[in-house]
Amino acid sequence: MENQSTYDARNALAAIDDARSHAADRLVTPWWYHPVLGLLAAVFVVAYTIGGPVAMISVAVVYFLGLGVLMGAYKEKTGVWINGLKAGKASWWTVPLVLIMILCAGGAYYFHAEKGIDWPAWVAGAIVFVAVNFFGRRFDEALRAQLRSKP
Repeated sequence: MENQSTYDARNALAAIDDARSHAADRLVTPWWYHPVLGLLAAVFVVAYTIGGPVAMISVAVVYFLGLGVLMGAYKEKTGVWINGLKAGKASWWTVPLVLIMILCAGGAYYFHAEKGIDWPAWVAGAIVFVAVNFFGRRFDEALRAQLRSKP
């Protein structure tokens, strides 16, 4: 016969599983979130690569304000904010995105500064836009799956 503490422990674990599942159900990113984030990142890469100091400062301000608005909108919709770099195994989808952004920005800046050509900045911006949308959606799926799985 089971004792009361075993019964209580099973109920507590079941409640935790249920709460994690409900959290996963709430963490559905709005359809517009990744395209807006991708656009912000793409504009940041292009302007930071080929723009002058005023453009760089302006786009940095717009970029970080935009990130703040997106974070606020996500938190209002879901009730929480999840840092993409501190989300357990789901964060592995963030790592290639950061690398792509760094490589694209660095490569585009090299072509602009050393070769005097600007079109690589536009290509880099397009790549960053696509990468944010692709990896952002994979991150969301991985995070929800992670929450639904048994620890």
